[in-house]
Amino acid sequence: MKYVKTLMTVSLAAVMLMAGCSTNSSQGTASPNPTAGSNTATASNKPDISKEVKLKMYLIGDQPKDIGLVYDEVNKMLKRDINATVEPIFLSWGDYLQKYPLLFATGEDFDLVFSANWIKYGEQAVKGAFLELTPDLLNKYAPQTMKEMPKEAWEQAKVQNKIYMVPASTKDFSMAVVGVRGDLRAKYNIPELKTINDFEKYLETISKNEPNMVPFDEGINAYTMYDFMVGTELTPKLIIGNSLVSVDLKDKSGKLIDIAQTPQYLEFAKKMADWNKKGYWSQNALLNKTPIKDSFLAGKSASMAGNIQDMSLGVTAANQKHPEWKVELFDLYNGKATYVNPYIGNGMSINANSKNPERALMLLDLFRNNADYFNLTTYGIKGKHYELTADKKIQALGGTDSGYKIDSGSPWGWRTEGLIKPLADEPKEVAAIKAGWTKTAITNPLLNFVFDTTNVKNELAAIKNVKDQYRNPITLGVVNDPADAVKTLNNKDKEAGLDKVITEAQKQLDDYVKNNK
Repeated sequence: MKYVKTLMTVSLAAVMLMAGCSTNSSQGTASPNPTAGSNTATASNKPDISKEVKLKMYLIGDQPKDIGLVYDEVNKMLKRDINATVEPIFLSWGDYLQKYPLLFATGEDFDLVFSANWIKYGEQAVKGAFLELTPDLLNKYAPQTMKEMPKEAWEQAKVQNKIYMVPASTKDFSMAVVGVRGDLRAKYNIPELKTINDFEKYLETISKNEPNMVPFDEGINAYTMYDFMVGTELTPKLIIGNSLVSVDLKDKSGKLIDIAQTPQYLEFAKKMADWNKKGYWSQNALLNKTPIKDSFLAGKSASMAGNIQDMSLGVTAANQKHPEWKVELFDLYNGKATYVNPYIGNGMSINANSKNPERALMLLDLFRNNADYFNLTTYGIKGKHYELTADKKIQALGGTDSGYKIDSGSPWGWRTEGLIKPLADEPKEVAAIKAGWTKTAITNPLLNFVFDTTNVKNELAAIKNVKDQYRNPITLGVVNDPADAVKTLNNKDKEAGLDKVITEAQKQLDDYVKNNK
C-alpha cells in the first residue's frame, strides 16, 4: 500500500500563507448565504485558487436519481467560490464493506471520503489512508469549521494524537427503531409494540395472514435485531472491529466483553435461526443487498428497521404516497439504557494521496457552514425536491418518487447542528422517542476511546474473514444448529488471533481509563 505523506510539504509550498480564509466567493461575488458567516479578507491573504481543480469524493449510500442535477448546482457555486468542482461517487449499502478498504489498498485517485468509527476510521488512519489535518491546515483552509466544531469532537478524532477526520458536529443516538404498517397492525388487532417479543408477534401474524408479503425483508447488512436483543441488555460499544468484543457502557472500568461468548448472544442466535425457519425474511437473505427501507416502501415487506433518522424519513415518504398504510415507528428499548454516538460516528477525511488537499478542505468548510451548500446537498433543489414552510421547516416534495429524497445524497459527513432544519412531516413519534432516549442516556469516557490497531493488523484481517464466513449466517439465522454455529465462530476467532487482539486492546483501555479519571 503506497501513501504519499510528504504531499502537503510540496503542495503547500505553492500556496500563499494567510492569516484567515473566507468561505465566500473569491472573485468579487457576495456570499450566497450571508447568514452562514463570513470573514472579510483581502486578496493578499486568500489562498491561491487561480488554477481550477476537479475533486473526487466518495460517499457511502445508494446514489439518488437526481444527483447530477443537484451537483450541477453545487458545482456552479464551487466554481465561483473556490474555482473547483466535485464529483460524488457512491459506494452502495450492499457493496461498501468490500469496496471501501480497496479505495486505499489500490491507491485510488480521489480527494475526499466519508469516514466514521463504524467503518474503522482508526484502523484506516493508522494504515496511512488519510491525510493528517494539522491545526495549521485547518485554521487556514477551514476557518469556519474551526470556529464551529466542539473541542470534544477534535479530541475524539485523534488517532495516536493526530487528527485525520473533520467530524460532523451533531450528536446522534445509536439505537434503532422499527417501522410497521399501522393498517395491518389494526387489521389484526396487534397491540402497540414495546419489546422485541411484540415485534415478533407482529411478524408472526403477517407471516400467517399476508402470504404475498415478506414480514421483514432483512439482508446482508443486518444489525438491528442484534441491537434490540443484545444492545438492550449490555449497552455495548464495539472496540475490536469485525468481532463482538465490546465494553458495556454501564461499566466505566473498561473491562472487555466478547459478546459472542455470552448467553445473550446465544439466545440471539437461536431466535434468528427460528425466525429464518419461519420465513420472516427471504431464504436468499445472505445475498440480499436491497436496503430494508426500499423493500418496505415498495410494498414488498410489512416492516423495516434502522436508525431513527432514516426510519423517520421512510415513514414520511411512505405516508405521503400511501397514507392508507398509516405507517408507525416504535422504540423497542422500552426504557433500557441508551447512549449518544460520539462525533466521529460521521465525518469526512482527505485521501493521503490527494493532489488538492487544500481545496478539499475549503470545500468541506463550505459544505459544513454555508446554508446554500448544506441545503442543496442535504435536501436537494428548492422548488423541485423541497420547499420551506412559513415556519422554516423542510417540506419534502415527490414522496417515494422524488429523485432526491432528504439525506439521500449521503451528506452525513458534514452534518452541522446549526444548519439542520426541522421536517414539516416528521412522524409525531420521533420527538417522544428521542425524549425517552435522552432520559435513559448514560455517559462514559470510554465512548471517546479509539483502538490503535498498529500491532495487530494481521490478526484483524483474519478476524474479518471469520466474520464474513461464520458470523453473518448466524445474524440471519442461516444455520442448522445455532449453538454449534456460535461455538464454531468462537473457535475460528481464537484461531485467527482474537485473544492477542483482546490483550492489546485491554492494555490500551486500562491506560485510557487511568488517564481519564
